[in-house]
Amino acid sequence: MYTYGYTSTNKSNSLNSENRPHYLLLAFVGLFLMWSTFHVALFNGHTVNFESPIYTATLFAAVIALVSMGVFFKHFKLDQKSTLLLWYAPLLPISYAISLWNAASSSYAVNMLLITFIFITFYITTIIITQNGNARSKLTTLLISNAYVIVWFGFINWFGNSNLVKPLISWMGIYFEESGRYKDAVMFTNDGLRLTSVFQYANTYAAYLMAFLFVALFLLGRSTKWWGKLTHASMLVPILLSIMLTLSRGGLVMLPVVFFILLLFLKPYRQLTWIIHLTISGIATLLVLNPITSIGTELYENFTIGTSLKGWGILLVISLLSGVLSLCTEKWITPWLQEKFSSLSSKKIANFIIPLGSAIAGLILFVIFVGTSAKNILPEDIRNRLESINFTQNSVLERGTFYTDALKVISDYPIIGAGGGGWAALYEQYQNNPYVSRQAHNFFLQYIIETGILGFAFLSIFLVYILYHYIRSYIRADDEKRDEHFIYFIIALSILVHSILDFNMSYVYIGILVFIGLGGMTTAIEKDPIANQKRKPKSIKLAYTAIFSLASVVVLITSFTFISAAKAYDKTIEILGTTNNYNEIIEPLDKALSIRPTHPNYVMLKSDLQAQIYVQTQDEEYFTESEKAIKDALKVEPYNKSLWMSLNSLYSHKNMHVDIYKVYDENKYRYPWDIEWYEQYMHIASLLAINPSVDKAATDKYIASTLESLEHIHKGIEHLKTLPEGQLQGRKFEITPKVALHAGQAYYMSGKTQEAHDLMKAHIQENLTNPENPNDKTNQELMRWYLASVQKLGLKDDASLAKLLAFDQTENEKITSIANMKLK
Repeated sequence: MYTYGYTSTNKSNSLNSENRPHYLLLAFVGLFLMWSTFHVALFNGHTVNFESPIYTATLFAAVIALVSMGVFFKHFKLDQKSTLLLWYAPLLPISYAISLWNAASSSYAVNMLLITFIFITFYITTIIITQNGNARSKLTTLLISNAYVIVWFGFINWFGNSNLVKPLISWMGIYFEESGRYKDAVMFTNDGLRLTSVFQYANTYAAYLMAFLFVALFLLGRSTKWWGKLTHASMLVPILLSIMLTLSRGGLVMLPVVFFILLLFLKPYRQLTWIIHLTISGIATLLVLNPITSIGTELYENFTIGTSLKGWGILLVISLLSGVLSLCTEKWITPWLQEKFSSLSSKKIANFIIPLGSAIAGLILFVIFVGTSAKNILPEDIRNRLESINFTQNSVLERGTFYTDALKVISDYPIIGAGGGGWAALYEQYQNNPYVSRQAHNFFLQYIIETGILGFAFLSIFLVYILYHYIRSYIRADDEKRDEHFIYFIIALSILVHSILDFNMSYVYIGILVFIGLGGMTTAIEKDPIANQKRKPKSIKLAYTAIFSLASVVVLITSFTFISAAKAYDKTIEILGTTNNYNEIIEPLDKALSIRPTHPNYVMLKSDLQAQIYVQTQDEEYFTESEKAIKDALKVEPYNKSLWMSLNSLYSHKNMHVDIYKVYDENKYRYPWDIEWYEQYMHIASLLAINPSVDKAATDKYIASTLESLEHIHKGIEHLKTLPEGQLQGRKFEITPKVALHAGQAYYMSGKTQEAHDLMKAHIQENLTNPENPNDKTNQELMRWYLASVQKLGLKDDASLAKLLAFDQTENEKITSIANMKLK
């Protein structure tokens, strides 16, 4: 009887004493996966609002780790390779612990250490679960069920029905906007409407969909029940449609790459079956792509129940029809293909023929859809994204810049790295142009930055060892053994390949899936019985259980205290909206700081409160305590710009201009492309230069600082002109009115009146008031100093003078005062 490699499991004793502990683990894992999914997939965004779910996840993982160790000690069967990997895996969090010594950001580094513990916990837990055949099949069901929930949740938001599911999942503390939408599940961007489901980032959702598209294809063939086949077959259209709606170029580029690799592991008849299923679902997807896109756009702007139901009707009908066709393929065509290709399957080159042919066919289809009128059948947004797939568009060029800049960071932190979150903390210092990206868009480069060559060597050995032995075991195994763990290979491979181009692994949930995949692959490695060992397996298990359990308890306590601190901080924010009572506000904040005294956000909030009290009372104790807290935090967070700005804000309350100048001057190398930093730096330098109490030597120093800053900005502007044509520069970096004002003042005070005149004249603004900030007097002051230079040079500009005087009649005296200023 044709079974397509299906491995049966014994259902009769599924709840016996050996299975029960594994099922307890499965219950924990299933609950964790569902919970974490809806918390933005536990994105590690290096901001305080993402931290609390990650700490809760760490607590949950520590509990899972302790339960796992109990099951491990009683039921785990040791073999040489799995034992080696179980002892080796903790080197990954250990490498993050080592990098703490050199961390650019203590808080980011600690978070990544905890996250890596979560990854290893799920790696070990998966090995324990997948050693049990019944539990392994249930884990497969959990993973695919969770994926299908995410896919349908995406369409629930696409068709505007998130209000219907909100009561079902909001009990998990999931955030919904006031409109009832799950935040950014559907995003309106310059490229059009993009589907992101729970991820709030389309490219990572595309990577996730790609992995489970291939898992669904695999399970479609593996299932023995017709309803199982139909379920997986009917999900192919929703998944493919979701990939298209993400508008992810990276997803569209990497999907055929991963597909090609996976085909190499299948026999020819299986390869053809996969291609047929994808062809059926692909055609069905193209048939409904235009109407589904239009309906989603219409519903995003104006929800109507009729339009929503129409969208659901189209999607469900076409998905079911496609599923039925794939079911028919499985019933009649696949057995025929298996018989016809049985002789070819025995040849070594057989597995390469169809993948190569499909690659060529895929390339031809791409050329057709991009280079001919066939592209007109696609929605405009998707057509534009396909046409922009080339090596000269911003997304590609910018990634190249990220990678080049990443190598600069690595060269300065080569051995143990810059600690977790190293890129987020350091990238502004090393960036080639003023882009904004707290992620390096490449998991492997980001890993080297964070853990150095040492940590990356640990990771590389770990991945290569598992991959090599898995492939070797796969080649030697029969079909049934191959199929038992192949979905784990699909998941790990798909996400890791796509992570070459993006920061998928910054989503803790995605990282967990990868390590679950690696764990399943580890279980599939050929077993070598332990022989001639000095220590008995039970002793090895006892030692491992004790060590990992102790580490889990430490993490459990740490995560619990971090959760307590995060809740206290959130409580402070909540109280701030209801009262001005300092003692009431500060109580929970002090609790948070007692746990994490150098956490940047906690420190800055208290500093701001203390600064306000100092201004009101002039009590030096508040100032001193605030200054000390910020400086202590800066010792472990030296690259945190917000902390430096908080310190300067505190200094401004006492007019400590020299100290403010030192902060800007000594840290300017960290933020070479931050024009606002240079505006403030030049402002304080000019302020000090004008101060009559400052001696000539100091004045010359401040003037030199201002003019050097101007030169730095000029060089930056010239450098930006060398960027490739398709690459955007990122943030604004130009001679702003503030820069022109302060540089003009510096020129003027150094006796270079003509240079001052020319610079300021070129940047005079039409509007003397700033509509975005009425308190900003920069344009008015720029006009004043410009007219002073006009008067000094004996020139006239009656139009500008009349304009300024119409704005403020007292300006004439101020202009004359500047013109008559005695230069030092």
